[in-house]
Amino acid sequence: MTHPLMRHAQLLSNGSFTTLLTGAGTGFSRVGDTMLSRWNGDRIEDAEGYFFYLRDADSGHHWSLGAQPGGVEDAQRNAGGDGGSSWISVVANGIEARVEAAVDPARDVEVRSILLSNLSDRPRRIEVTSYLEVVLNRQSDEAAHPAFSKLFVQTEYDAASGALLARRRPRGEGEAGLWMVHAAAGGDAAGFETDRTRFVGRGRDLRAPAGMDGALSGTVGNVLDTAFSLRRSVTLAPGGQARVAFALGAAASRELALVLTSALRDDGLPLLDAARAAGNALQERMGLSARQAEYCQRLAGAILYGQSGLRAPAAALAADSAAVSGGAGASAHGLPTIHLLLRAARPGDADTELVLRARRYWAALGLRLNLLLLGAPDAWADEEGVYIRDAADFSAPDLAHIELTALLVVHDGLPALDRPDGTPQPAPLSVTASAAAQADGPASLGDGAALRFFNGYGGFSEAGDEYLIRMDWDAGRGLKRPPLAWTNAVSNEHFGFLVSDSGAGYTWSRNSRVHRLTPWYNDPIRDPHGEALYIRDDDSGQFWSPVPGPVPAPAGYEAAHGFGYTRFRHVSHALEQETTMFVPRHDPVRLVRVRVTNRGAAARRLSLFSYQRLVLGGTPADSSRFVVTEHDAAGVLLAHNPLAGVFADGVTFAAALCDGASTHYSADRAAFIGLHGSTAQPAALAVAHLDGVSGAGLDPCAALQATRELAPGATLECVFLLGETVERGAALDLVRRYAAPGAVQQAYEDVTAFWRSTVGAVQVRTPVPAVDVMLNGWLAYQNLSCRIWGRSAFYQSGGALGYRDQLQDSSAMVYARPDLTRQQIRIHAAHQFVEGDVLHWWHTAPMEQGLRTRFSDDLLWLPYITAFYISTTGDRSVLDEVEPFLKARLLEEGEDEVYLKPELSGYSGDIYEHCCRALDRSLTQGEHGLPLMGTGDWNDGMNRVGREGRGESVWMGFFLSRILKDFLPICEQRGDHARVLSYRAYHDHLDYALNADGWDGAWYRRAFYDNGAVIGSSESDECQIDALAQAWAVMSGAAPEQRANQALDAMEQRLVSEHDGLIRLLTPAFVNTPNDPGYIKGYVAGVRENGGQYTHAACWAVRALAEAGRRDRAARLLEMLSPVSHALDPAAVAVYQVEPYVIAADVYGEAPHVGRGGWTWYTGSSGWMFRVGLESVLGFHIEAGRHIVLTPRVPDDWPEFSIRYTSPDGARYHIVVNNPQGSAGRVVGVTLDGVALAPQDGVARIPLREGGEHHIDVLLG
Repeated sequence: MTHPLMRHAQLLSNGSFTTLLTGAGTGFSRVGDTMLSRWNGDRIEDAEGYFFYLRDADSGHHWSLGAQPGGVEDAQRNAGGDGGSSWISVVANGIEARVEAAVDPARDVEVRSILLSNLSDRPRRIEVTSYLEVVLNRQSDEAAHPAFSKLFVQTEYDAASGALLARRRPRGEGEAGLWMVHAAAGGDAAGFETDRTRFVGRGRDLRAPAGMDGALSGTVGNVLDTAFSLRRSVTLAPGGQARVAFALGAAASRELALVLTSALRDDGLPLLDAARAAGNALQERMGLSARQAEYCQRLAGAILYGQSGLRAPAAALAADSAAVSGGAGASAHGLPTIHLLLRAARPGDADTELVLRARRYWAALGLRLNLLLLGAPDAWADEEGVYIRDAADFSAPDLAHIELTALLVVHDGLPALDRPDGTPQPAPLSVTASAAAQADGPASLGDGAALRFFNGYGGFSEAGDEYLIRMDWDAGRGLKRPPLAWTNAVSNEHFGFLVSDSGAGYTWSRNSRVHRLTPWYNDPIRDPHGEALYIRDDDSGQFWSPVPGPVPAPAGYEAAHGFGYTRFRHVSHALEQETTMFVPRHDPVRLVRVRVTNRGAAARRLSLFSYQRLVLGGTPADSSRFVVTEHDAAGVLLAHNPLAGVFADGVTFAAALCDGASTHYSADRAAFIGLHGSTAQPAALAVAHLDGVSGAGLDPCAALQATRELAPGATLECVFLLGETVERGAALDLVRRYAAPGAVQQAYEDVTAFWRSTVGAVQVRTPVPAVDVMLNGWLAYQNLSCRIWGRSAFYQSGGALGYRDQLQDSSAMVYARPDLTRQQIRIHAAHQFVEGDVLHWWHTAPMEQGLRTRFSDDLLWLPYITAFYISTTGDRSVLDEVEPFLKARLLEEGEDEVYLKPELSGYSGDIYEHCCRALDRSLTQGEHGLPLMGTGDWNDGMNRVGREGRGESVWMGFFLSRILKDFLPICEQRGDHARVLSYRAYHDHLDYALNADGWDGAWYRRAFYDNGAVIGSSESDECQIDALAQAWAVMSGAAPEQRANQALDAMEQRLVSEHDGLIRLLTPAFVNTPNDPGYIKGYVAGVRENGGQYTHAACWAVRALAEAGRRDRAARLLEMLSPVSHALDPAAVAVYQVEPYVIAADVYGEAPHVGRGGWTWYTGSSGWMFRVGLESVLGFHIEAGRHIVLTPRVPDDWPEFSIRYTSPDGARYHIVVNNPQGSAGRVVGVTLDGVALAPQDGVARIPLREGGEHHIDVLLG
C-alpha cells in the first residue's frame, strides 16, 4: 500500500448529505448529524465504512475493492478525486475495478459507480457485494450503547425497485425519523442481506465474512443488528467491461426514499457529472486552487480521524497535561468547543488565510468546526464560528485545556500530512511473524469428563460452581464457539472486568461506564479484543493466543467461568497453557496469570505479550487522546488522563511479573497494531521487541512483553497486572506486593473462598436440577458481582445505581449478607430530595450526579425493601439511622427529567422519615381513584402514559397497597398515629378503586392514559393484558380470591407459552396504536418490554402462582424460566443463543426471534428468581431474625427436597423436607435436632440458634 493512497481522504457533500471516503475505502455517510453507516474514526485499525467485495463466482475467491477490509497482498491500488467526486481503483486476480463516488448536489443520496474490466484471457463471472452497517442515529448516542440503538431499527425489501429500506422506530414524541434506502443497478441481481449477524458470522470479521462464503440469506424485518448488503453479478468476456452502480440515501418517508433510487439512472454517471461540476464551482467560490482543495480535503480527513500529527508536539501536550488542572477551557471564556486553534495568527499569513478558507469549505461540505485565532482581536472581520482572542486573555490552565482538546493546533506552519499514525517504520523485521499453521495440539480438551447439562458447547462442573465452554477445533470451520459471547462479570466493590469465551473483555475502575480503563465494545458477534494475550515462539516467529482469541491456534480451547475468576486451558506447539483471570477481594487490580509448561524435548525461547487499549474514560473517541503514559524505573507502565474530570486523579498501572524474563513495553497503539492492522494481525508481533515508547499524544495502550527460555518439562509463570489507584506510590506498592512469592496464589485463594462462602450460604437440592444449579450460586453471584458491585455487563454498561434497581437486588442478599441490604437502604435514603422524590439513577462518588424524573414508583421501593428487611432480620434499628436529604432545582412544567448534581439540603432524617416522605408524596389519586403514573412506573418504556399528570397506573395501585399493608405496622409500632390514619384510609380506598375501575371483567387493567384510554383491557387495540398487574393483584392481597384466580387464569392463557418457553410481559405488542405509551412502542415487536418476556416480571408471575396455591404451575414455570432449560441441547442453544448459566433480562417473544435470549447478566431478575425460588416455591423465610419459617409450595409429586442454610453468624441448618404421601399442601410435622415442634396452621416455625450445626426434618401431608 502506497503512502499517497493512505494520505487520500475526501469529503463529498451537498451541505446536508456528507460522505467521507478514504483511499483505503473506509469512511462514513451521514445526513446532518444522523449517521447512516457505522464509523468511529479509529485512525489505526480504520476498519469501518461502506465496502465492496468482489468474488469470482467460479473459484469462490473474494477480495475487497478497497484496501480495507479484506484486500489482497499483491494488489495494485490507487485513489484520488476531483472537486466533487472520489475514486479508488484496484487490480487483483485479473480484474480491474474502479469505483467513483459522488453525492447528488440537490438530493440526500450518493452513488458509487463501479467499472469492472477483465484483464484475463478467459470469461469471468464476478459478483460485486456491498456492505455497510446501519446506524440511523447520532454517532455519540449509538457509540454509548450500540445494542440498545439497534433494537429500534426495522428493514424491508422493496421488490419493485430491488431496494433495501431501513427505518428507526421513533422513541420520543414527535420524532419523525429517516428512511434509509440502498439500491443497485447493472448486471443481474444476485441477493441481499440486512442481518449483520448472518453476513459477518460469529467470531469472524469483515476480512472474511460469512456472507462471502455463498448466497446471501435475503433476511429482512426485525433483524436486531442491521446491515445493508446488495449483490450484483456480471459476466465479463476476455478484455470486456461492465458497470454496476449502488445508491445510498435517506429521506423523511418511505415513498421519498424510494424516489432516490432514480440516482442510479444511466449507472449514476449523470449524477457524477453534476457532482463534479458542483464541486468545482464550490472550490472556485471558496478561492481554492485544485492543489489547495486537495490539501484541505486530506486535512479534513486527518481531523476527523484525530491524527496525532495535527495536535501540539508531544512535549507541549505533556506540558499542557501537567498544567491543565483547574482549567475549564473554552467554556470559561464564553466560547463553544474549539476544534481548530491557530496560535500567533497574523493577518495576511498564508497558513492563517488557508485555514479560514478551509473552514468555510468544510462547512459547505457538512463539516462545521469552530476556530480560535490567538492574535490581534481587531485584525479579522467577524465570521460565524471564528473566534479571535488575545492569548493573554487566557489563564495557563484554560489555554492548556483548549490546546489538549483541539483537533488541529497550528503554531509553526500547517502539518505536512505525510505519515499517518501507524505507518510502518522502514526497518528490517527481526523475526518472521506468522499465524501458527501447525500447532500439533488436540482438537478437543474434553478429557472425557462429563459435564452437567452439556449442550454441545458447554456445561456445569459436577459441583455446579463452574461453567465450562469447550471449543473444539475443526480444520474446516475453525473453533466451535457459542452463538454469542458467553461472558463472566468479575468485580469487587470498586473494580472489575468482563471476559468472554474468547478471552475478550474490558476492565473498569470506580465506575464501569464513565471510567473504563479499556474499551467496552458491546458486539457479541465479532467480540473484539481491546485486551489481548499472545505467545510467540521467538525462533520460528509463530504466534498465537493462549485464550481463544484474537489469534486462536488450530487446536482446542476450554474456558471455565467460575465465581470470581475465569480460567482458560489450551495445548499446542508442545506447550501446555493455562490462563487465569481474577480480581483480588479488595485491591483495584486485575491479575492475569499465564502458565506455560514445555512438554517437548527441546528448550524453547518464548515471548509472552499482554496488550490493552487504554481509554481511561467512557469511549476511546472521547478519552484516549488525552491519556499520558510513562514508564517508571521500577518497570511499571503508568497512565493518567488529565481531562477525566473527577477521575483525573487516577493512576492506571500495568506490569508484567515474570521471574527470569527480560521485559519490554510500548504505550503506542499505532506501533503495536500498525496501520490497518488489528489485534488478530498486530504489527509488533513481527519485530523482536516492543519499542519502549511512552508519553503524550499517542493512541495509548499498555503493551508488555516478557521473554524467557523454557527448558523441557519446566513451567513459566507470568502475571500481567492492570489496575488503578489514586496515588502513584500506591500503584507501585501494589505491583511490589504482588511480586512477592505466593502473593498472587494467596489472592486467588482468598477471593474464591469469599465467593464460595457468600454464594454458598443457601444450597438446595430438589427434583429440578435446572433450578438447583441456579439457586446454588449462579443467581447470587450474578446479583452481587454484576448487579450490585459491577453494574455492567456485555449488553449494558450502566455504572450507576438505580433507585429501584439495587434496592431490589440487595433484598436477595438478606440471607447471606444482611449487612449489604442494610447498607443499600441507607445509601438510597441518602439520595432522596427534601420533597420526597428521589434520583431515578445516579453515578456514585466521586461523581454524585444523577437523573431527577417524574417516575412514580422509584421512591416507593425504599419503604418496601425496608419493611422486608425488618420483617426478615428483626433489625428495627435501621429505622433510626440518619441520612441527609438532597436539594436541587425542581422539574419545570413539561420537563420530564433532568441530569444534575444535587447538593446537601442541610436537613437530615432517620430512615423512617425517609420512608414516610416517599409514601406521603405517593398518595396521589386520579379520576379513577388510582395513583398517578407520571412519566413511568416500573415499566420505564411507558414514559408517556401519564406525563400530562392525569394518567393512572393500576400496577402502582397494587404495589402501593402491598407497601401500606407492610409499613402500617411499623407506623403503629412507632406511635405515628396521624400517618396510621392517613395511610389506612388511603389503602382502603385504593383497594376499592383497584377492584372497581382497575378490573376489566376477566383480568386487571394495566393503566389509564392521560386522555382516559385504557391499557390492558380487552377493548384495547394493543397491550390487552399485562402480567405485571395480574401478578401484583395476588401479591398485594388486594384482589378477592375469585378475581385473583380469574386474573391468573387469563395470565396463563394469554401470556404463558410453554411451547415457546416464556412468560410474555404483555400482548399484543405495541406497534400501531394511535395512543403513545412511550418509547416501549419504539422497540420492534417482541423485544424487551414490548411483547417479549421481561424476566423480572415473569418471576413475579411465578410468585403469584405460588402464593395463590398453584403449586404445580409455579414449580413448572420456575423451571421453565431457568436459563439452563433454554439451552439443553445444540438445537435449543441455536434458538436461545445467550449464556445458559445466568438469567437473561428478556427473552424475545415475536417471530423470527421467539425464544432468543436478550440482555444477560445485568438484570434485577437474578435477585428475584433467587427469592422466588427460595421463598415462594420452597417456602423458606427468616422471620424477625428469630425463626426459620417454612411454607413449601411444591408439587405433590416432589418426594423430597433439602435446604442447607448458613446464617450470617455461622450457624448451619440442614433442612430436609419429605413428602411420603404425595401430598405437599401442608406441613404436618417438624423436628429440630430430633426434638418435635408443633406446626402452626400448616407452617413450620423453627427457632434460630446461635452457631453450631442443626438438623431440621419437615414432613408434608
